[in-house]
Amino acid sequence: MGLSRLVDSVPENGVLTVIARGPDSNGDVIGVRLLKELIRREEPVFVVLYEPLLVFRSNLERVGISLEDVLGEKFVVFDVFGSFKGIDRNLPHVYQLSGYLDDGVFVTKYSDFVRTLSEKISASRIWLFTYLSSGTCKLFKNPRKTYQLVWSTKTEVTSKIPDIRAILVYDSTDCPEIEDFIYTFSDIVVEVTREMFKRKAYVTKGLEPEVFDPFEGDEHD
Repeated sequence: MGLSRLVDSVPENGVLTVIARGPDSNGDVIGVRLLKELIRREEPVFVVLYEPLLVFRSNLERVGISLEDVLGEKFVVFDVFGSFKGIDRNLPHVYQLSGYLDDGVFVTKYSDFVRTLSEKISASRIWLFTYLSSGTCKLFKNPRKTYQLVWSTKTEVTSKIPDIRAILVYDSTDCPEIEDFIYTFSDIVVEVTREMFKRKAYVTKGLEPEVFDPFEGDEHD
């Protein structure tokens, strides 16, 4: 299955989740390749970053994308990791929260930010991309509850943006607490594993069950 076909399969307001079964599965790289497809299509993208920006930038570069080149009105990054760690980013279209943060304060400030941003977006459809959702366990004291509250903010802006599609990237070994929640609300789930010396991707929800090589190039790669 080509990654472009996976993007096409996400329904209106739908969610595609890539579950990496361990860091050596390179499931996060598959997520970044899906993001590359959205960039190629010039789709508006809102990235929620739970891991360091430098890691995200490095993985973009691995698939031939310069972060600075794509940042703009149609490619916005919300840096959750940097907000909690107090790492200032001097980059346009990379947003953070300042001041004291705990789980509850973060949810409130994040909700306010999302509502304000939605007022400035004229697109009727955007893509939400998380990298990596499993990073919530490193940042929040109660990752499951807080992740649920963060996710619920999506419904607060549907009157402004009627079609919000999501691609979530998640490492099951880093944050097992949120896996059942993510799996339940996802429309499509692809689980990526390393078996011996090969990576395999299994479609386990939302489409016909299928096993494929996630690193086979699409026609646009």
